[in-house]
Amino acid sequence: MKSKNQKKIKMNIGSIESGNLIVKVITSNRTSMTLPSNEKLQGKVVQPGHDSFATLGEHGIAMTIKILEGDSTHLILFDTAGYMQTLINNLTQFKIKLNEIEKLIISHGHLDHYGALIPIISELKEGSEIYLSPICLTKGYYARTESGDEILSEDFGSSFRKLKMEGKIKYYRRIPLNKKIVYDRANENNVKVIETTKPEKLYNGIITSGEIEIFDETELPKGFYLGTSKTEYEKHTFREEIAAYINIKDKGLVVITGCSHTGIINIVKHGQKLTGIDKIYALIGGFHKERESSENIEEVVSFIEDLNPEITCGMHCTGFEFNRIMHRHPSHVMGVIGTEFHL
Repeated sequence: MKSKNQKKIKMNIGSIESGNLIVKVITSNRTSMTLPSNEKLQGKVVQPGHDSFATLGEHGIAMTIKILEGDSTHLILFDTAGYMQTLINNLTQFKIKLNEIEKLIISHGHLDHYGALIPIISELKEGSEIYLSPICLTKGYYARTESGDEILSEDFGSSFRKLKMEGKIKYYRRIPLNKKIVYDRANENNVKVIETTKPEKLYNGIITSGEIEIFDETELPKGFYLGTSKTEYEKHTFREEIAAYINIKDKGLVVITGCSHTGIINIVKHGQKLTGIDKIYALIGGFHKERESSENIEEVVSFIEDLNPEITCGMHCTGFEFNRIMHRHPSHVMGVIGTEFHL
């Protein structure tokens, strides 16, 4: 399941010197003033303490990625959470200004990842860029089975009403970003919108994933369907999802994810193939394992253990069971609002 737009050659990602990257959690589900920083990581993961006193939690995620380059600083915002109030409140608490952001990545078209985008466009730095998949701006429908079982796509549309009446599926109208409003706001404020399915190099050492190749379909969430109408559906393979890969010199790849609907294993393998870098330094973001069985989570944790990263931090939709099992590996850390990764 390879995107036809995906480049077949490896990208020249470049690298960032160790110590010149800071990833900070701006919004997530959990806030804590008492979570201690883990001494084993020697200052690489710093918990917020009282700096998080007035922060707000929600089921949405946003992170800043700061690159230190000589006398210059580049600031990227990865996702915008679900509510403007939460994002603005927490940015203010951490003394981060929206007009310092040069680039913004929307990981996929779910409300808890793009919710605050339109309201904040007018506050972004003039000339800044927004990267997203065109699918984020596409209207439609999606549904999922209550049981998580797969239903043959050719039968799904014709059986939709019956399945809904029997309570076997949940139906949702897809709420995309309003394309006209996004472009109107962006044009008014000299902000560039980049709709792309291809990997994009943002700065030396950091790229976006483009459409993520599916090496193993069992990693995809089961029972999810995407529709162009109320009766025409296909299996949802999350072609809109974007991750970020950052190469830290002599350390390996830092992988930043929003929800990992395409599967964290597929995201890692895609990054390794795209960059030619096998070593994984850190995995940070949402891993979408809340609904998965312990057996499935065990397979993913074993994969990560084989990678042996220095840092593994699953937040947002990752779930308690993943963190319980992952805790056995020394890379595991908890991420809360305000957690900083000094890489």
